Amino acid sequence: MPQGFFDFDLPLVRPKWYVYLLYTACSAVLAGVLNFLVNITGLVKEVSFNEAATGLLSVSDHIAVLIVLYCIATPFIEELLFRYFIFNLLLKYTKRAALSVIVCAALFGLYHMNPIQMVYGFIMGLVITYAYYRHRVLTIPFLMHAAANAVALAFSFL
Repeated sequence: MPQGFFDFDLPLVRPKWYVYLLYTACSAVLAGVLNFLVNITGLVKEVSFNEAATGLLSVSDHIAVLIVLYCIATPFIEELLFRYFIFNLLLKYTKRAALSVIVCAALFGLYHMNPIQMVYGFIMGLVITYAYYRHRVLTIPFLMHAAANAVALAFSFL
């Protein structure tokens, strides 16, 4: 059977439970540091940042809806798109892990279409994509992304 466009050679070894916890905690800490830096540098006053934050909170007045949308649905869809499809395609056809991680992270940053979020997305994308490359389990990037979005959501209420 010929190898198809989306056939990826992924290992079947699952990481230990503490690996999931470690990556999730590191992602939350990094997101906290990045959000803190955005706040102390005054970048939260930038028009583009305010528009994005206002758009985030205008979806619903209910915190439960925001949590489901930004901490579950969004990470699930974005991780499927960026880590599973885009990263795996880049790696399959370039055969260069570092290049694939950087390009995937850059695309993830550009996807956010806001100068501040582009930088934030690129940095988080580097860490999340590396974690996916290292373990090849989509659950780790999902948990990392969910934790980062939860921290960003919490900062938006401060």
